[in-house]
Amino acid sequence: MSKRWQPYFAFLCLCGIYLLMEKFRAGQISFVADDAWIFAQFARNLANGFGFSYNPGEPVPGFSSALWVVLSAIGYKLTGQFVLPMKLTGILAGLGTIAVGLQIARQLQTTDEDEIVGWAVALSPLLVTASLSGMETSLWVFLVMLGFWWHIRFLAQPSPQWLLEGFIWGMATLTRPESLAFFALSALHKLLMHRQRSLLLLVGMTFLVALLVSPWVAFNFKHTGTPFPATYLAKAEPSHIRFGALFTISIGIVLFTFWLAINPAAFVAFVEAVKRKWNERDWHSVFLLAVPFMFTAIRLFAHRFPPMSVYFTRYYLPALVLASVFGSVWSKRWRKLPLWVIGAIPGVLWVANEHGWMVQNTTHMQVHIGKWLAQNTPSNAVIATNDIGAIAFFSERRIVDTCGLVMPEILPFAYNRQGTGIFGTNEEGVWEFLKRRKVDYIVIFPNWYPRLSRRPELKPIYRVKLAHNVICGGDEMVVYQVKWESEGDEAGR
Repeated sequence: MSKRWQPYFAFLCLCGIYLLMEKFRAGQISFVADDAWIFAQFARNLANGFGFSYNPGEPVPGFSSALWVVLSAIGYKLTGQFVLPMKLTGILAGLGTIAVGLQIARQLQTTDEDEIVGWAVALSPLLVTASLSGMETSLWVFLVMLGFWWHIRFLAQPSPQWLLEGFIWGMATLTRPESLAFFALSALHKLLMHRQRSLLLLVGMTFLVALLVSPWVAFNFKHTGTPFPATYLAKAEPSHIRFGALFTISIGIVLFTFWLAINPAAFVAFVEAVKRKWNERDWHSVFLLAVPFMFTAIRLFAHRFPPMSVYFTRYYLPALVLASVFGSVWSKRWRKLPLWVIGAIPGVLWVANEHGWMVQNTTHMQVHIGKWLAQNTPSNAVIATNDIGAIAFFSERRIVDTCGLVMPEILPFAYNRQGTGIFGTNEEGVWEFLKRRKVDYIVIFPNWYPRLSRRPELKPIYRVKLAHNVICGGDEMVVYQVKWESEGDEAGR
């Protein structure tokens, strides 16, 4: 096999190993997190003619990636499945990321020794698990990398090609809204380099991004009254209550550095690259090297959730991959393939084990409970839950979302004052909302809602407990049947 194809083959081999870990831990091939089943729920409804709705026929912007919902719906229409097409799309995006990383390397260096960059990307265990997650993450990484390749390729002089870059950033924003931060950093770099000569083209780029994103923003406005999806509003409330910006950014930068160092070769190569470019006074390269950390700071300021586990690195993965690419391009002493391979082994094995357990946890808890509800509750039952993916997908019941990801109208009840629930949730407010909806069953983590779970109206009828939990919000999830005061109370939903 030629050197050109070896990184792609290595990436596919790692994907195969991680799929085997899924089978070993969970007994089946599935998704790593409940969030992927939220996309599947939206995609199924879209494919079946219900539009962008969570509960069929009730439109809501309860997703962060409009493009991923559309692609998943197309995959479902073509195959009648979700797991296979969503994983294949993720793997293809991962392979595309390797290809774009190599293009960036060829653009930034004068030598032909660029294959190390392909290996730096291919050996990233975080990219492997993201590609198999069923989430939009690897597609997002691919589009961000594509945007920066185009940015670097046509940076020397203002060019109409910048307009195509605007199209790329628009598609990236439809994949993850945080892409606007990368677009802003790209535009700032152009402005610093070309000043007034770049203004007209930058306006054109911005117009293209706005044009592509405007239907999604209009949909958000219609259903949330803001340009943001319901998922953003739901996560913004608890994050601002719990964490201060400076504290979170500090912790997040430290954790970002930790995840970069999951392959020590990537970390030391990046540090050497920064030192080298700083000493050379190559400020444009220094700006590119700073992009991963600038994005991380912006992301942490907007949503104060540091990357505290393998799964939550997905919010920062494009920055981590960019850092690995820039480090492998500009480092001189750390461009030896054995160093990258040996350095990758511990991280690859650790993340493979975590990957298997994440699939096991989600399959044995949320997927299992969703199937149990389908068999043990009336078809017209209304179920309230804090995990709205697999439970909705497999139960095919009407869902009331206690966290507000797909039901923003609960947010004024849940966060009108500091409470005793998860992230400061006001449990009394949540209970008031559930009373108004007259739910029949409540499926929650008791540790998220300690008071709500002890209410006398709630009768536990089924529970699942995980022996080794790496991703779920609690070790135990309980199904409660709600007993209202009178039969008449159960009528109005």
